[in-house]
Amino acid sequence: MELKVNEYQLPEVIGFNYEEIKNELAERIHIYETVVYDDSQIKQAKADRADLNRFKKALNDERIRREKEYLKPFTDFKDKINELIKIVDKPCEVIDKQIKAYEEQEKVRKREKIIDFWENELREDITTLPPEWLKLEAIFEDRWLNASVSIATAKNDIKARIEGIKTDLSTLESLPNFGFEATEVYKSTLDINKAINEGRRLEEIQRRKEEAARLRAEAEARAKAEAEARARARAQEEADYSEAEAEMPTESAVEAVEEDPISYEESEQPAATWVNFSALLTTDQALMLRDFLEENEIEFRAI
Repeated sequence: MELKVNEYQLPEVIGFNYEEIKNELAERIHIYETVVYDDSQIKQAKADRADLNRFKKALNDERIRREKEYLKPFTDFKDKINELIKIVDKPCEVIDKQIKAYEEQEKVRKREKIIDFWENELREDITTLPPEWLKLEAIFEDRWLNASVSIATAKNDIKARIEGIKTDLSTLESLPNFGFEATEVYKSTLDINKAINEGRRLEEIQRRKEEAARLRAEAEARAKAEAEARARARAQEEADYSEAEAEMPTESAVEAVEEDPISYEESEQPAATWVNFSALLTTDQALMLRDFLEENEIEFRAI
């Protein structure tokens, strides 16, 4: 089959008074572009606009008429060509379905060869043995099934990928911290950068955790030291109070002094000394104590 188009003569150029109209329009347009209508000339402005619109419509109508006339033979030719194309499309669709079915079968057979290579041939050499956790689906590329890619190319790609994965695993195992966690991420993503970033994230969390534990321990140590210091201070205050209480005269001694004032006055008075003590008193008791000290001319001061 071959398309043979008969010789034909192209339509001649349609001649008209183009230059004449163009020059006339140039003169009139120049006037219209500079004219200024006042209120009394609005009617004339509308008439000028209508005149220009009528002329523009006449030009466009003639263009459309000539276009239809000139395109009529081409339109007929175009319709016939499209009809022939539709006729050709029908067997093309039938053939295309058969080709696609064949190509799909070829892809199935090629996939089976790749699976057989993965499960058997690849494991004959320990240097190409993949990790036990690695599945073929994780590294499978659909382009290996294309007719343009040979089975040998697919095998070489698989070997290269396994070698790269082993290199990545060695890198992760050398991490100082969280190598195991990073490796687990790598197993699910096969992305070395994501795995390393996860290791760094966990390491940063651990660092912050240890820092928080250190600060907490320091705070507990300070609190313990302060509590022990307060306990020692209280014990010292209680000891001082007990000592002062022991040095104070007893009630019987005071009565003896009252019964025998002459002998008390004549006895040698010991030198006065400051005695520090604290007591748990109510407000009334504190006032009574103050009155007692003042009545007995005992000097006292706050501590």
